[in-house]
Amino acid sequence: MTDDITPTQLGNRKGTRWLRDLLKDLRYSLRRLRRTLGFALTAIAVLALGIGAATAIYGFVDATLVKPLPYREPGQLIALFEHNPVGDRFHLSDFDYRAWKQRNHVFTSLDVYEPYRDLVNTSRGPEKVSAAMVSDGFFRTLGVTPALGRDFFPGEDRPTAPQTTILSYATWKYRFGGNEKVLGQTVKLGGESYTIVGVLPREFHFAPAGRVEFWATLHGDCEGYRTCFPFYGVARLRDGVSPAAAYEDVSAIAREIATEYPQYNRDRTATLVPLTEVILGDVRPTLMALLSGAGLLCLIGFVNVASLLLVRAEKGRRETAVRAALGASNIRLLRQFAVEGFLLAGLGCLLGIALAMGSMGTLAKQIPPNLLENMPYFENIHLSVRAILFAAAVAVIGGVLFSAGPALHFLFSDLRTRLTEGCRGSAGMGWRRLGASLVATEIAITVVLLVGAGLLTKSFYRLLHVDVGIRPSQLALLHVSRQSPGHDAALNVQIERRVVTRMAALPSVTAVGVSGKPVVASGEDFKQTMGHYRAVGRPTVGLGPEPMDEIVSAGYFETLGARLIAGRTFTEADDAAKPRCAVINRTLAKELFPSEDAVGKQILSAFDPEHPVEVVGVIDDIKDGALDLQAIPAVYSPFNQIPRSDFYVTVRTSQSPESLLTSMVRAVRQIDPTLIANEEETMTARIDNSESAYLHRSAAWVVAGFATLALLLGTVGLYSVISYSVNQRTREIGIRIALGAQRPAVYRLIFGESAKPVLAGLVGGLISSLWVTMFVRGMLFGVSPWDKETMCVVACVLVAASLVASYIPARRAASIEPTEALRAE
Repeated sequence: MTDDITPTQLGNRKGTRWLRDLLKDLRYSLRRLRRTLGFALTAIAVLALGIGAATAIYGFVDATLVKPLPYREPGQLIALFEHNPVGDRFHLSDFDYRAWKQRNHVFTSLDVYEPYRDLVNTSRGPEKVSAAMVSDGFFRTLGVTPALGRDFFPGEDRPTAPQTTILSYATWKYRFGGNEKVLGQTVKLGGESYTIVGVLPREFHFAPAGRVEFWATLHGDCEGYRTCFPFYGVARLRDGVSPAAAYEDVSAIAREIATEYPQYNRDRTATLVPLTEVILGDVRPTLMALLSGAGLLCLIGFVNVASLLLVRAEKGRRETAVRAALGASNIRLLRQFAVEGFLLAGLGCLLGIALAMGSMGTLAKQIPPNLLENMPYFENIHLSVRAILFAAAVAVIGGVLFSAGPALHFLFSDLRTRLTEGCRGSAGMGWRRLGASLVATEIAITVVLLVGAGLLTKSFYRLLHVDVGIRPSQLALLHVSRQSPGHDAALNVQIERRVVTRMAALPSVTAVGVSGKPVVASGEDFKQTMGHYRAVGRPTVGLGPEPMDEIVSAGYFETLGARLIAGRTFTEADDAAKPRCAVINRTLAKELFPSEDAVGKQILSAFDPEHPVEVVGVIDDIKDGALDLQAIPAVYSPFNQIPRSDFYVTVRTSQSPESLLTSMVRAVRQIDPTLIANEEETMTARIDNSESAYLHRSAAWVVAGFATLALLLGTVGLYSVISYSVNQRTREIGIRIALGAQRPAVYRLIFGESAKPVLAGLVGGLISSLWVTMFVRGMLFGVSPWDKETMCVVACVLVAASLVASYIPARRAASIEPTEALRAE
């Protein structure tokens, strides 16, 4: 007598049997993979490359675009700039900031910040550090609370308030040992004492200001000056107010101010941008392009492995048919396909995650330190839980695809056909079409990647070969500054001349020049040197054009190799005892003196309206800003007339400029041990490591790497399909040869078979690339998204690769002996 079995017990037994069957399928799949070790290792390696590349790039995307910014409700934060004839994102004046703050109806708060460089006294002596001045409510607007100490009090940015500073977390740890007793201590910045009142949280960063170590309050440094434009704004939207509504409100205020004060604000309007766009705007398109490239590479890997699995399923169709004939159910066989597909995807995922962990650190180390200051979200980057889940999700998609191919192949073929075809040597027409379709898909994706890589590489080449207006080779530069900045003009001139004399005496140095900022500047180094100039005696409304305002020494243009168009450059005689003079560039000359000779004319600065400046020379445009910016107007004044306590010295050498850098630093310290010499680099390195060059180079190299792997995988995929097709048609080809077919005819047969998917993939890929490249057009420089040369090169490369992939199977087919083929199964 048997005991009654309850439904619960029956369910448990079924669940146990299902798990037991699943484990059997898993062991069977492992045995099959071990028997075909070459196939298994190839498939896992292909998957690991694709998943690893996609996961590594996603790790960077996660750190920037997915991980929330360290502010309260960052979507409500708006960055404010002023638009002027030069561009959209320039500084606010103190007057405009206060007017916008008082008159707006859309913000709960509006504050400003001003990044700058300053000296701080350390145990190793004075060091240049990044600092920022902010209005008292800056951190409250961001929604950031200090991790230690307090925020700035309301009114602490007034001229009469005590000077206080808040430390970044890294500075607190590095310079003060993480001592909680740091609160109340004083630190000297620029020779003035500041009381430390707080420490910011570890995760806080504010990329628009760079890697700031010390945050101090404004103290009304620019208050009352209408021609002082030092600030950038940040505001928090009121609930329910859209960025578009905020723009309309602030723009209306800007128009009111322009009507009230046309002399100062006629050409200045408002620019409002979401803060997230300011922080991530330059990086987002590059990361999205890289993630798209990695995704396409991963897709090619999936298609490649799916093709291999289909070939494997075709080879094993007789075995599957026998198992079905012996009683194996369709569900059991389909489950076997699923277990094998997900097992491959899982193993590829695990190896891909390991590759991603190693490659992320390697990629992060390639970011130049000067650029990392503006990309703090890349510091200490690691593989997050979200990135691991992303890899797992990609692997699940792959598992589904790998299971679906063999399963569909099984379901849509008849058992009797599988048993009988297992003995024949001809490949089914349906399988050939499916294999050709997969190859065409692979090739189309490869074409898209190749076109993208070609366009980005050509764009990077054009960027590096853009006319910068100088001869950058053989140039080295160094930043020199005094420990105690001051306005002692005679001392500043004396130090500059001693430095120039000492540099000129170094071996191999042929020319020396000094400037306030180096060429190919960007960000604040570039924008903080803007001024307002107008032509004397010419009618004008407003402050006039806003060119870059630079200070250079005698011999500077000659050292750079700049091209003099008219007049002369500076000499040592152009000092404070002489009337003010200047050299302007071609763009400003056209703007102020169209169709006239600018030499001998006078211009007037809005910052110094009492002293007209005589134009003594015109030079061709020098790329003072980023490489991808168009030429901007520029005014160059002689160093001897406006000397400063810190400057960049540029030397031209007849030998390697890299070998001269150490000697330049040593020479400055020999002049005066209290002088600070830093930021030494060659001009070519400065150009190569500039932000625009780095972003273009990174995108070009990574996408080119993806495209190379895709081309390799596509070639291997085509070879696999054609090779298997030849193996299956051995009997057919042997009969053709026995009936008199010549070797060229066999070659044409095989090449013709491979040409169809190749041409279909090439045409489809080129058409798709015309649409896809529209998304990267903002990353291109001097190149059209529909560049014909790139398209032609890609087509030629792909045709050559397909010929190589088809040649080996075609040669093997042409070498078949008819007698052996006829004896084959």
